[in-house]
Amino acid sequence: MRAEFSVKTRRVVAQRAGYRCSIPKCGKLTTGPALEDLNKSVTTGVAAHIYSAALSGRGPRGSGGLSKNELKSLSNAIWLCADHATRIDKDGGSDFSPDILHSYKSLHETRIAHEMSGIHTPFGWVRKFVVSSSPLFSNAFEIEFAKLNLVVGGNSVGKTALCQWIAGTSNPKYLERWEKLYPSSLSPLSIKVEYFNPSQHCVQVDLEHNQYPKFKLNGERMCVSTNSVRVIFPESIEPPYRDIPYHIDVITNSIKLHPYEIQSLFDGLCRESEKFKGVKFEHRDEGSDMSVQVQTESGIRLIPLQLLASSERERLMMELGMIAANNLSTVGPSILILDANHWQINTKWLERYAELLGSPKCRFQTIVTTRLKDIEFEKLTWRGWKKISIDGTPPEANVSTGFGKFR
Repeated sequence: MRAEFSVKTRRVVAQRAGYRCSIPKCGKLTTGPALEDLNKSVTTGVAAHIYSAALSGRGPRGSGGLSKNELKSLSNAIWLCADHATRIDKDGGSDFSPDILHSYKSLHETRIAHEMSGIHTPFGWVRKFVVSSSPLFSNAFEIEFAKLNLVVGGNSVGKTALCQWIAGTSNPKYLERWEKLYPSSLSPLSIKVEYFNPSQHCVQVDLEHNQYPKFKLNGERMCVSTNSVRVIFPESIEPPYRDIPYHIDVITNSIKLHPYEIQSLFDGLCRESEKFKGVKFEHRDEGSDMSVQVQTESGIRLIPLQLLASSERERLMMELGMIAANNLSTVGPSILILDANHWQINTKWLERYAELLGSPKCRFQTIVTTRLKDIEFEKLTWRGWKKISIDGTPPEANVSTGFGKFR
């Protein structure tokens, strides 16, 4: 009893992959001329199952609790060369988890869409984040990143710290709070990020108590950070703004870009957003007020920034962050980080944005943190989110990955 793909599903997944293998650093072309017959072509690729085709759930990677229709749908198919179609199922699929295959598929389709658009800059992505030692976690660990990454844990377990360290591998400002935050009796911070752009590189950062961070690129000491991985780490914006006379500074402080770049992002927002159609500024002697043109059911309304609903403010910063990350991805790997300290993220939010953030339209990777009690994991396995769990209490917290039971 198997959930087999239809002919149409096999054709579409092959076409979306450009008839190339979806495994990173492979990309083997799987269609071409049949040498023995000038009137025929030959295809050597395979539409492989991410979750197993076996309805019993005993195949490689199991069935993930999916129905037969879900198992044979396009979302569960990845296009591979014949060699990798065999290799991913070795040892019960232990080396190629469903979230990693979802990530490979999404990244590959993003690269193909990138090439189709005529943009021939290198397409990069972050492969792995490694923590060799830290003042918060008892274990050394590594995280192999997917396109969509979900960091889950209770309050004060290290979710924000993990995001700051990831961002800090390229921008030292995110490491400033860690210079003197922890006592010298705790383990120093030693982290690295491995990425492709398009060849493989490694940035390592070491930060001891009361010292400045020391960077290495591919093992060679660097006096300045490389900014190899572009990170957009926006915060949500909350009224009132009485202490900030220029409202553009509210956005600047949140998304941490130059005001010129923010104004350019607004132009991009007007072109790309279904919700926001323009931004206007009213200058005063002591500052300037910002209003946003918002598409509503009754038409376009001009709403002052401080009167936007909380959901509208969150969506505004979300869309600005996505545009910024997408632009940065044209020159190298780019990550959008949305931290639970600043965003109201729950199961419905993750379901709503998974399709968009996981699509080829978004050429960046996403890291989201949220609290354990806000998530129904059984609804997310099928959405492409890779779960990264944090439990315990610093400095004895633990990190694990996968959608298994939270320890």
